[in-house]
Amino acid sequence: MKNEKVDELRASNRMLMRYGASAFFGMPICYIVMFLVFGVALSIPPTATVGEKIAFIESQQSLISFAYIAGYLLFGCLLLVAVQATHRRLNMVPSHLLNTASIFGYIWVVLMFGAGMTALVGMNTMLSLNAKGSPYSDTLFYVYTTVTNGLGGGIELVGGMWVLLISLYGLQQAQSEKRLHTVGLVVGTLGILTLFQSVAEIKAAFGLSQIAWFIWMGYVLLKDTTHNYEKPH
Repeated sequence: MKNEKVDELRASNRMLMRYGASAFFGMPICYIVMFLVFGVALSIPPTATVGEKIAFIESQQSLISFAYIAGYLLFGCLLLVAVQATHRRLNMVPSHLLNTASIFGYIWVVLMFGAGMTALVGMNTMLSLNAKGSPYSDTLFYVYTTVTNGLGGGIELVGGMWVLLISLYGLQQAQSEKRLHTVGLVVGTLGILTLFQSVAEIKAAFGLSQIAWFIWMGYVLLKDTTHNYEKPH
């Protein structure tokens, strides 16, 4: 009976590693969708008035909604799986450092869902007010975009802390690949440095480096599906 439970636990953890690897491979796609939509397809001229921006958003509402769903809500679902898989893979011994890292990961999940739902509801409410000729639509444009940006990536502190702390733990415990965790230190630090909003290049560097880190982590988890997990922590 005991051996059967151990086998079930091992099988469950291997499955979690596979799901985690898939999540890490999927998250870069969410990033790319957001970039293609907002950075390429829907580049609003900075000189446009608020009214012109609202009219443009109304004309592209379906595409923007798709980007919000993929970039925030789908990303949040994948991130939830990735945080669980990463914690389980690294948690060979009890650690407050790893627990703290995972808490930051779960906070990031909540922020992604909050940003996505705020973006969708805020945009629809703004367009509804604008259709009625309400002057408050201009104000809501600034409110919902600011809140969405604040929750969903304007500052990458929380995501940066997650990457930084799990990388510190990985190096401390000499787990997985040392080079991966060394890169994670750089990625996490870049995320924290996005606190300096005046340097836009930091955010771009964080996004690009994190895409590479996501893919690398996915590969490591996929490779580790044969690892023996005997004790839940």
